[in-house]
Amino acid sequence: MKPIFSRPAIVFHILSIVISAIVLGGSLCFLPEKSLGQTAPSAAPAGQTQQTQGTGKGAQGGAVPVPNQTPATAAPAEKKQPRAKTQEELDAYQKFMSEQKPDEQIRLIEDFLLQYPNTELKEYAYQAATQAYQAKNDYNKVLTYGELTLQENENNLVALLILASDIPERTAKTDLDREAKLTEAEQYAKRGLEVLSKLTIPPNLTEQQWGEIKKDAESKPHEALGMVALIREDFPKAESEFKMATEMAAKPDPVTYYRLGLSYSFERKYDPALEALDRASASGGVKITGADGATRDLVTEAKDFVLKAKAAAETPVSGAAAAPAPKGNDKGP
Repeated sequence: MKPIFSRPAIVFHILSIVISAIVLGGSLCFLPEKSLGQTAPSAAPAGQTQQTQGTGKGAQGGAVPVPNQTPATAAPAEKKQPRAKTQEELDAYQKFMSEQKPDEQIRLIEDFLLQYPNTELKEYAYQAATQAYQAKNDYNKVLTYGELTLQENENNLVALLILASDIPERTAKTDLDREAKLTEAEQYAKRGLEVLSKLTIPPNLTEQQWGEIKKDAESKPHEALGMVALIREDFPKAESEFKMATEMAAKPDPVTYYRLGLSYSFERKYDPALEALDRASASGGVKITGADGATRDLVTEAKDFVLKAKAAAETPVSGAAAAPAPKGNDKGP
């Protein structure tokens, strides 16, 4: 079936959520600002020794990173935590973790994995590579490194949320393996929600603060589930998931409002559709550049469609022609 609406060529990034600390099995593990999930903490300055929580011992000759885990995936307190075996390994780890340029970060990660093939920090190297390739919009590498991350830890929250979002973004209604892809994305999103549900409140946050942070994070898998439902043409489900995503996000993405508007329009709920599309415009709109180099405003196109469809529905003339859908590509909504 040829898609009715096109999916904007927009790279979706995982939410950047600030959680300064989380208590786990008696040990204090730090979550940096870069992402919510299994990302190793900032290590102590060079030349200092950071103690591994629960052991009381530092690495010989340097700091020891204690990669953060969530309660959903954490090992018992007595199990050895992943750590750098040498100061040189720690320095190389810190170097790629602090690099901001995706291409350079990827080069440093590759060097790290070649130099330390048996590193205990492999999960975090794969996770960082997944994020770097997502920033480059390299979908195939995102899949590769996201899956490698999950092989190391099936509940790595960052990898789960990235894959849950990116797979439906790159799935067309005409793909022969469409349902397999959507099922996989659905499973990642649901597992991400399960991991999030088991996180415990950090000691430095109030219940209200933690609740807001957690809701913001949960909006991402709901958005992914909405996209899966929209491609499947399960419009009530898509409406429900996108609505939850916009209500839970601290700053809803205009694309989510746009897709909520599409879901409403397919259900012939024209007034809610127009309201959602107006919110998409107010949040920044959804614009893409076509093959001819011209810029398209997808929200305006969708509003035109909804207004024509609403007018046709309100016109007491039998056999009125339905309004044409906006033009798009073959990649789904």
